[in-house]
Amino acid sequence: KQLYMRAFGFALAAEAVFWVAILMAFMLYTWSIVLVRTVGRLGDDHPNNEFLHKKFGNIIQSMLTLFELISQPNIEPYTPVLANYLPLTGFLIGFIIFGSFGMIA
Repeated sequence: KQLYMRAFGFALAAEAVFWVAILMAFMLYTWSIVLVRTVGRLGDDHPNNEFLHKKFGNIIQSMLTLFELISQPNIEPYTPVLANYLPLTGFLIGFIIFGSFGMIA
């Protein structure tokens, strides 16, 4: 009986982890599309165009950048960009806070 309870509990936990992983992947994919379309393709006249294109130039790179930010939030390399582009600042702070809670769940 105890082995059955442990196995059943493990199966329920694995199912919950699976669905959280699916939802986080969907969230990363959705926000990556938004960031590629808005931030990754700014004009050449933008002061941080090269950095933003490197981090958010395509969907895969954008997903990796967002995953790095929610798994280990270090926004120090983004400091010059965040000073010049305030909408990205608000988005990244909110994304890091809510994404980190999603990773913990």
